[in-house]
Amino acid sequence: MALLDQHTDQLLQDIALELAFVSSGGQQSALNLLNALGKLKQSVQEKQGSAQSVAALSRLISWLEAMGESATPWGDSELASLQQHYLALEKSLYSTTESNGAAERSEDGSGEGGSGSEPALLIKVESKDELELLNEFCNEGRDLLNQVEQGVLVLEENPGHRETLNQVFRAFHTFKGGAGFLGLDAIKDLAHILESLLDAARQNTLDINRPVIDLILKGGDTLRQFIDQIEQSIRSGNQHTPIIIPTLELISRVKATLAGEQPAAAPVAFDPDPHSLHPDPDSLNPSPAAGPGELAEERLAEAPHKPDPLSNFVKIDTQKLDALIDLVGELVIAKSMVVEHPLLTQQRKGELPRHLRQLSRISSDLQHNAMSLRMVPIRTTFQKMNRLVRDLASSQGKQVMLALKGEDTELDRNIVEALTEPLLHMMRNSIDHGLEKAEERLRCGKPAQGRIEIEASHQGGGILIRISDDGRGIDPEKVLLKAREKGIVESNFNGSKSEILNLIFQAGFSTAATVTDVSGRGVGMDVVQGSINRLRGRIEVSSEAGQGTTFLIRLPLTLAIIDGMLVGVGDQRFILPTLSIVESFRPTATMLSTVKGQGRVVNLRGNLIPILNLAARLGIQGGVESPEDGIILVINSSGLARGVLVDRLITKQEVVIKALGHSFEQQPLYSGAAIMGDGQVALILDPDALGRPISQAGSPADTGQQSD
Repeated sequence: MALLDQHTDQLLQDIALELAFVSSGGQQSALNLLNALGKLKQSVQEKQGSAQSVAALSRLISWLEAMGESATPWGDSELASLQQHYLALEKSLYSTTESNGAAERSEDGSGEGGSGSEPALLIKVESKDELELLNEFCNEGRDLLNQVEQGVLVLEENPGHRETLNQVFRAFHTFKGGAGFLGLDAIKDLAHILESLLDAARQNTLDINRPVIDLILKGGDTLRQFIDQIEQSIRSGNQHTPIIIPTLELISRVKATLAGEQPAAAPVAFDPDPHSLHPDPDSLNPSPAAGPGELAEERLAEAPHKPDPLSNFVKIDTQKLDALIDLVGELVIAKSMVVEHPLLTQQRKGELPRHLRQLSRISSDLQHNAMSLRMVPIRTTFQKMNRLVRDLASSQGKQVMLALKGEDTELDRNIVEALTEPLLHMMRNSIDHGLEKAEERLRCGKPAQGRIEIEASHQGGGILIRISDDGRGIDPEKVLLKAREKGIVESNFNGSKSEILNLIFQAGFSTAATVTDVSGRGVGMDVVQGSINRLRGRIEVSSEAGQGTTFLIRLPLTLAIIDGMLVGVGDQRFILPTLSIVESFRPTATMLSTVKGQGRVVNLRGNLIPILNLAARLGIQGGVESPEDGIILVINSSGLARGVLVDRLITKQEVVIKALGHSFEQQPLYSGAAIMGDGQVALILDPDALGRPISQAGSPADTGQQSD
């Protein structure tokens, strides 16, 4: 049931809204509030409300009348006093109706000690405006819950940080107000009781400790489940099925905490992925949590993030934004076709060249500005790791500090969203397998608390994400031994240390035995690499046994445009993503040789790199046959170096990516296409598919080459 009837609740919402806009005070503010409070007092008296509620209303009205008689603006002390009066009023109204509701549930057997049915949430959307309001509530609700989660993690390290405590309280208060406005009673009731928990802490009647933190995080998770279910109902159009998410047990525990009782310990919220975690039996016995230390200082410096002063902005549907970006891409292609048209190249006289340059400049600026509309900071994705580290470290009985850097780095929204899963997977592996327990770290001369650092930065026209830890590291000898046992590489494989470490990204490399034999690293890393590859990026690993491991993820700024190298093979042209290209050179005869099982290889500074003849691989006639007559591009293909032999390098340029149709579904060597300035289409090659064996890549036979 709702804690307040709809009319009373709406009046409270109106008052709260008026309070939100009170800044300078004065007679007008007092009159507006007095008008709303008068209606509320009349409503409470008609419904025979409690004497406590009527008294609270009378006190607030009297205070406002006295303030209204003064012509001076309200200061901070007056505004704080007004807020205290309102909170006392709201608390009295909610506590009265809540106790009445508890009595009603006790009478019909649905209260404590009875059968107890969970409240059902019914979504009532009768117009497009209501649908937009509900969608807006979900979007803003997620932002508020993110603020709550990050703030609570700061409070766990420093319970006395008042600014963070007030920030979390206001987030719950705003969330409750939005839910009440939309009639989402189950959400409003839960948000209200959680707000009361924070209010008790603000009034210094409740200590912020581990059980309280667990309750708040569990409450935030439950509210997020409500939002997920609401969004799913909106998308499916099934708005008649009630949403039922258990909240009674959680509300009961919060009430017990507010009453001074000791609540039952909350279970760890994080549910590890069984495919990526294989914890040791000893890890099920948690050790004491890490103290504040350096982690608290770093979080306090970053977490109470104050928003920048608001500027004018407009919220827009992402589908409209994507359509705009697609149209801008088409405009750029059309511009290139016009500028490079043969008829215009023959008539470059007078004012025409200047106009064409101006057209090129404007279209280029338009494209970059349009792309920037879809750029968002990576902050939200990074901050999700805070919660995971806390919960997983607790379940593993380890002490872990997470340091985040470069959170304001911006990249394509689609990349940010797709990056969450691989980062979570890597963090699970790092905590579960990479970092040692406190006792083991102390024996090795390390601090008891392990450290994980995630940093994002711009580099080379793209984004570089670095994930490092100071754990066990990876032993390359054990990696190579296991790879040979699994048949991933030939017994005579003699790669560099980097190539050996990159074997952890091969499918089938990790097994249960690997958890102990290879320092527990590499579980499901082929899945991580696949996710990064789909984003047209690449991942690298470096490690020192006993000291730690570092992963480098290189990503493009956007998925709509690719920075590519246009290469010629025979009479055809193809594009290779520049992010996958390590270097290019023209080989000499002394650098070339043949190795059994690998075919032609090139010796580059002591490393033997297999050569892949692109013309032969794609079945193109007229391509160069001898590497000495062409150019070799060293590419990163699924973590391994491959030399791609091409006839010539044409140019390096940014191109707009076009998806391939159904005709190319069975051609995994191509990841897309681009329309060039002359109107011709150039296919974009997939570097990882090029380096796979022919049987796996599904490409035409390449008689001259064989990949391991």
